[in-house]
Amino acid sequence: MSHCTTYPMVFRDKRLLFRAMRETGLNPENRVWQSFGREWQKKLGIGGSEIGKLLTGTRGRLHLIFMETEDGLQPVFECGSLSGEALEAAGKELLAEVQAAYLRCAVNEACRRYREAGLHAEVSESVTAEGPVFVLTFGTAGKSVTVTKRADGVIEERVQGVTGRSCTDATAVLERLLASPVASSLQRTWTPAYQTTVEDRELQVLRLTRG
Repeated sequence: MSHCTTYPMVFRDKRLLFRAMRETGLNPENRVWQSFGREWQKKLGIGGSEIGKLLTGTRGRLHLIFMETEDGLQPVFECGSLSGEALEAAGKELLAEVQAAYLRCAVNEACRRYREAGLHAEVSESVTAEGPVFVLTFGTAGKSVTVTKRADGVIEERVQGVTGRSCTDATAVLERLLASPVASSLQRTWTPAYQTTVEDRELQVLRLTRG
């Protein structure tokens, strides 16, 4: 292993998030939402201020709304029949489903970009007690990135079969889709393989072609 990286999962790509919500049966749509000062105003539909067009999905009476921020798309839950701890619990359960689906979409997108760069790439998926695990194998000589979503919403990446500092190119696509743009959000642990002076040519190709 050349390095291990952990970071809080963030929704960065609206297109992939739309796909993930569709996969979880949320029937996503971009809707114009309004903010109301009081509950009775909301029920009557008066006195609201327009928030803007937001990505939303619904399961039963539970609404999942994503607000666009500098740190990615942040989830907000709304339900006319739930509040307090009940709303928090229902939202947490639904969000875990969307996170797993979004992670799957992100790993498959990374796989697609590897193939566009001319590398062999494939994805396998399994479920452990810790959470869903995706293994993205690519290139030759057993190169892979193992991506695990932990129960606390933290993503863990482990890079295998890569030597030299180009190992960070193996996870760059994933991190642009899953991690906060703030560099300090990435916690990396290096191994001696990272210090090797020989750079991986396949990953150099990926670095030059990634978008």
